[in-house]
Amino acid sequence: MQTFKDFWKRATSLAGKKDIFFNASAITFNLFICAVPFILILMSIIGYVLSIDEAFNEIVRYGREFFPSFTYETQNNDVFQGAVTIETLLRPLVGARQIFGIVGIVILLFFTQGLLHSLKHVLFDIFDIEERKHPVLEAIYNFFGFGLIGAVFLFFSLFTSFTSLLNLSQLSIPFTDIVIQLPWIYDLINFVLPIILTFFVMYVVFRFGSERKIKPRVAIMAALTYTFLFEIAKYILGTYLQYAFTSYRYFYQGYTILIIIGVWTFYTAILFVVTAILARAFKDTYVANKPSIEENPYTAIS
Repeated sequence: MQTFKDFWKRATSLAGKKDIFFNASAITFNLFICAVPFILILMSIIGYVLSIDEAFNEIVRYGREFFPSFTYETQNNDVFQGAVTIETLLRPLVGARQIFGIVGIVILLFFTQGLLHSLKHVLFDIFDIEERKHPVLEAIYNFFGFGLIGAVFLFFSLFTSFTSLLNLSQLSIPFTDIVIQLPWIYDLINFVLPIILTFFVMYVVFRFGSERKIKPRVAIMAALTYTFLFEIAKYILGTYLQYAFTSYRYFYQGYTILIIIGVWTFYTAILFVVTAILARAFKDTYVANKPSIEENPYTAIS
């Protein structure tokens, strides 16, 4: 019980010292700047195995999983037009480059350095990790990190494609005529798969985005925490926007979809910073066997 109190005391102390909104703003800005190159990188990686149309559909599906369901509803013309605009912007790029090739991926990775660097800066700041100064080594780690994230998306894309080839809604018992109907299986997969995907992506970010300076146990805790908070926030914000979208559309007209995306992006960035703070508090309270030097400046150094 005392350890639990120490955990929240440590988390509260870190929240007061670290600038949550500043760090979240930096992530949001870089996410907007690097969104298109990052999407093209994922599309290129997935496109090496799947066709380019299937890769594009996978990216759209991931977008639906990572945004509140309200954002992609097509009952209203504004939302539908926003989705069409995004597709219209991306398809010419994909069609012109097709499968981008190694050189194309390297160029796109160069333009997405800011996104991973902002995530690393937040982790290094909250965990008090000394940042790597050499730009070449930092670029190598960034390429490695993007490769791992792309591998996670590729794995889940292949898994989705594989399950679509099978009829999992029926289970035949060998050597008998018995067929068990499982109509709920695909609904379960569609519900569980995005949660598992979010967990693995965040584990890669916390574990390897920190250049493996965050222990696996802490990274798992952080990934679980972010996934839990993310799913709750996605449901709550989606429910809220069902009622608020009419008012937003009255003031912002066709730009409403951009406002909603901006709010959601900033909100998820705040969740990332808060999760990092909770992970640091977990590390100091449960993983470390003794208080950190920061908390005990008079500790003798042998």
